[in-house]
Amino acid sequence: MKNILKKISQNKFQFFFFVGLLGLLLLALVVSTTPNEIEKPDDPVIEQPGEKPDNVVTETIEVVNLPLDGTIDFVVTRKFYEKTESKENQELSLIKYNNSYRTSDGTAFSRKDNASFQVLSVLSGTVTEIKTNSLFGDYVVVKHDNGLESYYYGLSKIDVEVGSDVDQGDVIGTSGTTEIDQAAGNHVFLKIKKNDKFYNPEKLIGKKVTEIE
Repeated sequence: MKNILKKISQNKFQFFFFVGLLGLLLLALVVSTTPNEIEKPDDPVIEQPGEKPDNVVTETIEVVNLPLDGTIDFVVTRKFYEKTESKENQELSLIKYNNSYRTSDGTAFSRKDNASFQVLSVLSGTVTEIKTNSLFGDYVVVKHDNGLESYYYGLSKIDVEVGSDVDQGDVIGTSGTTEIDQAAGNHVFLKIKKNDKFYNPEKLIGKKVTEIE
């Protein structure tokens, strides 16, 4: 080895070449013993189609519900008058009072056994009126989104106050009778109005409020 180093030292080119080679070998040894861990940036979060961030609140659009528990065995005892309806339905939409007839602008819902029942709000809203009418008895008016209003006539008991906020399905009161329509028995007479126009409640059941024009 001494002879090799002596020969190398005699030749400067060989000497520097030998030193460089040793340096490369040493560098290779250091690199090979260093953990090959390179920190990578976190993968970007890719939002999948249809996904929404957790902080986004989706507005729920309500559909019109029945004014009573849907599990109750009920019947429509007074229909909404429409010229396009069958003769049978038109006859059921005529209210006889004092030997005269008037067309119905609402729908009367009753239990088949004619028992009283809790009257429920068909949509969420705010109670705007509670009044008594000589023909239709005590009634409640609830204002909803999109300009809709619902009227509940013939209540024997009222469980809300003017200004009360009600959720869909909340109890408005208890069914009863009306002077003008004794033939309907124990019932709630429901009317739904928007922009001074009354709608057939039966045809609105299950319909989105945004679809009512």
